[in-house]
Amino acid sequence: MLAINYSEGKVNQLDVSKPKGEGILVNISTCGICGTDMHLLHSGMHLPHIAGHEISGFLQDGTPVAIEPLNYCGSCAECKQGKYNLCSSEEFDILGATTDGGMTEKMLVPEHCLVALDKNMDLKNSSLVEPIAVAVHGYKITNTKSKHRVAVVGGGSIGQCAVVTAYWMGCEVDLFARYDHQKEAAEIWGANEPNGEYDRVVDTVGNPDALAKCVELLKPGGKVIGLAAGWEDITLPGLGILNKEGSFYTSRIYDASGDNGRDIDNAARVLFENPEFGNKVITHRFPLDAAEEAFKVADDRKSGSIKVVFDINV
Repeated sequence: MLAINYSEGKVNQLDVSKPKGEGILVNISTCGICGTDMHLLHSGMHLPHIAGHEISGFLQDGTPVAIEPLNYCGSCAECKQGKYNLCSSEEFDILGATTDGGMTEKMLVPEHCLVALDKNMDLKNSSLVEPIAVAVHGYKITNTKSKHRVAVVGGGSIGQCAVVTAYWMGCEVDLFARYDHQKEAAEIWGANEPNGEYDRVVDTVGNPDALAKCVELLKPGGKVIGLAAGWEDITLPGLGILNKEGSFYTSRIYDASGDNGRDIDNAARVLFENPEFGNKVITHRFPLDAAEEAFKVADDRKSGSIKVVFDINV
């Protein structure tokens, strides 16, 4: 069985055995390449586990599913509040990041990782449920409502997910992006070049220039939502955010706190109700045996890529 990992700065194709043991067997349909994958690849660390945490597939009976790639204890104080993204147990794992993930043909997952999908949803696009959940969580913890005006900084896949989620929520949303193909992908949701000030500004880049742009766009008293992975120190323009009395909110993946259930189940609704999203955002598809080329394309925005996925059992 073919599988992909990255180790010491290289993408590797592996021949692995069919998974055995506890859990639910999932036949992988598609698995996306995330910015986190690119960071871990470039880190040069030795990561022996199978990569991939943006996963969709189907069960042995044909039931379509996405995967919430979190394994948590369920009994610590955070888990009991539904905040299992903050699980304090040593048992906590992120599938594809700290243990085997979905860049393979089949995988075993705990039953709680399954995300039910409508049978009419296109499985080839359903690996997008996971990154959409990142945006759903950021808006939830900042109490974002349809009345709020939203700007997104960064037009990569998380930025696109932040745009479509804000649109789904009924917000007016605009996008500040570097590349024309990123701007074009978001236009279907009414996202244009930002103009004026915004109640919520979403950072999906994480560097000082992007954060400065967030503060520039922020309305006095507004909230900056940090969806970018925090690989480096967060640097905000101090006087800029101080003079606007703005707030910066960190956001870690997704959870089930609050009254609306799991963020990832709501993300599945976002994708199902906006089926054009997958065709706009998934720009490149590769088989598993072209993994090295797939990662090269994903790493090159000038290639026109937004989201690169592996098509596996399709």
